[in-house]
Amino acid sequence: MPRLEVGQKVTMAAMEQQVFTVTAINTDGSFNIETQLANQQKLNYENVAFEMLRVLPSED
Repeated sequence: MPRLEVGQKVTMAAMEQQVFTVTAINTDGSFNIETQLANQQKLNYENVAFEMLRVLPSED
């Protein structure tokens, strides 16, 4: 099972076209994610289960 780290890029099942950044890993194993929308507003989701996320390949 892939691991997620803070700063890693992911997409969410409900919004596959939007790229999110993992901002926190919670003690219950869920994640907080954030993205910036086209109008410069930030969109945050908290307590997102790993199963709802798709890990994007790193840009290394």
